[in-house]
Amino acid sequence: MELKHRSLRRDEWERFTKKSIKTVLVDEKGFCGTVGLLTIEEIEKPLVITYPNYQVTIADKNYKWLQFAPKNENWWLTVLYDNKDHLIESYFDITKINYFTDENNPTFIDMYLDVILSIEREPVILDEEELKEAFDANLITKEEYELAFFVAKSIIKGYNRNKAKYYEFIDRFFKKLRS
Repeated sequence: MELKHRSLRRDEWERFTKKSIKTVLVDEKGFCGTVGLLTIEEIEKPLVITYPNYQVTIADKNYKWLQFAPKNENWWLTVLYDNKDHLIESYFDITKINYFTDENNPTFIDMYLDVILSIEREPVILDEEELKEAFDANLITKEEYELAFFVAKSIIKGYNRNKAKYYEFIDRFFKKLRS
């Protein structure tokens, strides 16, 4: 087991055979970092995720991933849209650190814990067992382990208090980068 490095361009995803990306640097109240819109133009095969009570396709031809890479935070947000630009779900990776060596392609170290937000369902925390395995393998410290749960619970709490503002925020950037 090892902690995985991920990038805004998702170069580590060989499944994407052709993609395009637009980015914008943001420094405003509530968010400082990079926002990018990745459009999957060609893909080897669709990516379908199976959750406990349902399945969802998160990557296919002409799907879009709106990504928020914040500075000085321990999360990374990917908002998934289908080929008709309908919102599928939001996916927060809880991160050990986000790097901005290249502000147009920031990277992060994934700590495995994730938060899924969907308009139709209650928020869900996923992969707690993988976070525990990373801790047991000494890939993260006890403080990082506890921080991961704190961040995940804070995301859910903030989302439940401000759903309308959350969707206005992501929609604003989706419209801006799609045009």
